[in-house]
Amino acid sequence: MKRLPALLAALAVIAPLSGGTHADDVAVKVGPRAEASRPAASGYRAGELIVQFRATATARETERALREGRVARVRPGASAGRYLARLGEGDDVDAAVDRFRAMPEVDYAEPNGIVRKSQSTTFRPNDRFYEFQWNLDLLNLERAWAIQKGKATVGIAILDTGIAFENFGPYRKAPDFGETVFLPGFDFVNGDAHANDDEYHGTHVASTVAEATNNGLGMAGLAFDCALMPVKVLNQNGEGSFFDVAEGIDYAIEFQQNGQNPVKVINMSLGGGGTSEAVTRAVERAFTRGIVVVASSGNDNRGSIDFPASLPGVIAVGAVDGRKQRAPYSNYGRELSVVAPGGNCDRDDNHDGFSDCVFQQMPDPDALEVGRHDVFCYCGLDGTSMATPHVSAVAALLVSQGITDPKAVRAALEQTAERLGGAAEGERNNEYGNGLIRPVPALSGLGLNSPAEK
Repeated sequence: MKRLPALLAALAVIAPLSGGTHADDVAVKVGPRAEASRPAASGYRAGELIVQFRATATARETERALREGRVARVRPGASAGRYLARLGEGDDVDAAVDRFRAMPEVDYAEPNGIVRKSQSTTFRPNDRFYEFQWNLDLLNLERAWAIQKGKATVGIAILDTGIAFENFGPYRKAPDFGETVFLPGFDFVNGDAHANDDEYHGTHVASTVAEATNNGLGMAGLAFDCALMPVKVLNQNGEGSFFDVAEGIDYAIEFQQNGQNPVKVINMSLGGGGTSEAVTRAVERAFTRGIVVVASSGNDNRGSIDFPASLPGVIAVGAVDGRKQRAPYSNYGRELSVVAPGGNCDRDDNHDGFSDCVFQQMPDPDALEVGRHDVFCYCGLDGTSMATPHVSAVAALLVSQGITDPKAVRAALEQTAERLGGAAEGERNNEYGNGLIRPVPALSGLGLNSPAEK
């Protein structure tokens, strides 16, 4: 087993490529200040200044002033009396500004400062183990983050085994949640407000959504400026009931903060056979209240989708590997909406020497075996549970961007997805749904197969 250096309280582990099963619960350890009116030389156009003459200046006075100012060329502006003056080679801009400012006909003179677009084309976080997140590279997240990083007023409820979000009793907050915003959650398994993770699945999922990012620690989360709500509906064995899932959905729906509900997305990296009227109606209530609901398709490699992902109001998510191929465990079918990176711990398609699991922070499974909840690892899992938070996070970025209707969010994800499996533009298939989510075109409001990522 190959280990990375320890990081604070976290045991950072990434494993070499090895065999294993394809289930969500398989852990693979894995100088002087310039005057304000005179920008530094790199901040203005060389040899250029702006000269504004007073309204009382005659044409003859203006011509004389430009000549005495030793201007080589001049360009009149749209506003009366304003000129772009270009100096002769070697003439000093600051000296020219002083000359013009001393003239009684001149209202003001200043260097022709340079402006640039405010938005960078990429944002690369400095997180220590970011290089191992092949899944984020597959989605071109660095360009997406230059558009939107999320807003703290947009909350994502994580219905799962809980989240390592606080120091309480034997539980400890995961080290890379230091700057993450958390909303008050609830534990429907134990009936209290401390929805701590006594397994590891929920923390891994939540970290993909909104782990603290660009803090020099650990790894990155997709919608890292958004808020997380821990809602524990699965026990320490990763099992729960339809009743608790319905309760968790309704909790997220009814939660109020400052007179409004900040929960805009519900992530359910869970599912099972059968159906439930209680869950169906809870999902319908969430949808009518403007909440996007996202769920995993399941890991049985069969042509039907797990419940509740199979519900019409839910965005059902399948998994692909590093080759953009359907992961061998991922369920598929007519209800499948989109696919996202779920990983394949049996492959190393980017040839970095490590298996293509989805790596994130979580409680260390070995420590949990001996009852310790204060040890963490950066561990790899694969499954549609790992794919689903990618979609929930991008949905939260879309909401942060101002696309708030669940139908519009779904349309943005589906219409801009990369068609896979031979599907033509505008078509879907049962193996990949509408295809692999593409955050950049979705956030940019671009159409199918846009050149934005070519």
